[in-house]
Amino acid sequence: MPLAVAGSDKTEARRLQRLTAQGQLRRIHLGVYTDDLVQSLESIVRRELYALCALIAPGSIISHRSALESRRPTAAGNVFLTGPYRRDINLPGVKLRIAQGPGPLDSDIRIPTFGGDTFVSSQARALLENLTASRGDPAERRTLGASGIEAWLDLFISRDISGGINKLRDAARAIAEPLELQQEFEQLDATIGALLGTRTVRLSAGAAIARAAGKPYDDARVTLFQTLAGELRRDSLQVPPADPHADNHLQAFIETYFSNYIEGTEFELEEAHDIVVQGRPLQYREDDSHDILGTYHAILKSKADPAIPQNFEAFAAQTQDWNRQVIESRSAKNPGEFKTESNRAGNTVFVTPELVVGTLEKGYETIMSAATPENRAALAMFVIAEVHPFTDGNGRTARLAMNLFLTQAGLTRIIIPTVYRDDYISALKAMSSNAYPVPLMRVLARAARFSRWIDMSSKSNAFAALRHSNALEHPDAAKLSFADSPIGTR
Repeated sequence: MPLAVAGSDKTEARRLQRLTAQGQLRRIHLGVYTDDLVQSLESIVRRELYALCALIAPGSIISHRSALESRRPTAAGNVFLTGPYRRDINLPGVKLRIAQGPGPLDSDIRIPTFGGDTFVSSQARALLENLTASRGDPAERRTLGASGIEAWLDLFISRDISGGINKLRDAARAIAEPLELQQEFEQLDATIGALLGTRTVRLSAGAAIARAAGKPYDDARVTLFQTLAGELRRDSLQVPPADPHADNHLQAFIETYFSNYIEGTEFELEEAHDIVVQGRPLQYREDDSHDILGTYHAILKSKADPAIPQNFEAFAAQTQDWNRQVIESRSAKNPGEFKTESNRAGNTVFVTPELVVGTLEKGYETIMSAATPENRAALAMFVIAEVHPFTDGNGRTARLAMNLFLTQAGLTRIIIPTVYRDDYISALKAMSSNAYPVPLMRVLARAARFSRWIDMSSKSNAFAALRHSNALEHPDAAKLSFADSPIGTR
């Protein structure tokens, strides 16, 4: 029994009050009790919000911003409704704020609960409602306003593959008059037209302006880039200077070996070294061998000419050139061409094809705004990894971009050894899924120290260091181990 309701039965009301006094129930609102004695009342209210709306605010409908924000309360706990009267109802952790207005329409969403039916504004109705005027703190007022609706529509259109935006506009047109929101519909119609490129209207949301200009971008991803950039400003990535005694070709090979191993191209160390030394693929593993050779040559080229792209067009062309090299033999993967179909890794869906160029451009702006080459390197890697602009080879391309910035500044190129792969992937996921940058910064910092620790003056020294540090082991078999101390003290 999640909730107990007294209703108009006085005998039942007294019984519930008695049980409450005995500690067997807790009161949520006048006549409404719960037998859950473990969870906080705030948690119970949020869990049972639909049923409570049906019980406490019959005839009302969850509306305005609450209908578009998955019925979540605002930070201050406000949930907005429209009903037959104006009233605020205080519940533990939540305030139901009811404005007087039209009740549910046939096109609105009906949610059956044990307390009765709860209604939620349809998307079409909520869009119109959110274009009405409201005042106060933008995070707490009843409506999202024009800018919020532009951003919502931009995201909707970016995911629309079946003409849903036109159906949504038609639905809004049909209900505008009954709701007396004709002026709001005209504004909505004009905004949709601008986002589709058929109207010229002044917009205010950055993502909407970019879409109207023909350069739409993934606003959530751009926010992630800015979050990482902000953390790097507070705690800059530290990368040691490059080893002046390192064998240039040996370093390029080791970086190649691990960058490919991360992506599933697995060779024995000596076997892979023979491929780059001899410059020819192994029989029966020609595609994998070409991945090794292509990455190796791309790394050598970036070391020989570490010029930083000075505009977005050069940056995009550089990433395409790297990708073309690292998967040169895999013609089915369209080397060097931006993807035309969406891609994903596990539950992570990367930037959709039509948003790739715009999101990369915003990412480039974020990269170049960083104050240090180390921070630019970290951002370059994350931007490309998060956008995933190509069908294949995105990880290797991302790490090439990172190391270009480091080489240009005379710093150690970062490698991610096999044994450290899971730490690296988990850190990327923490940033991607939870906007939590700390693990990624720690992983890159430690990988940088490890990369400088390896003695790359000779093959025998380098290979011995890799074996000694467990770098070649699978993540579930060992841990990365090396003299993790500042350069010059070992």
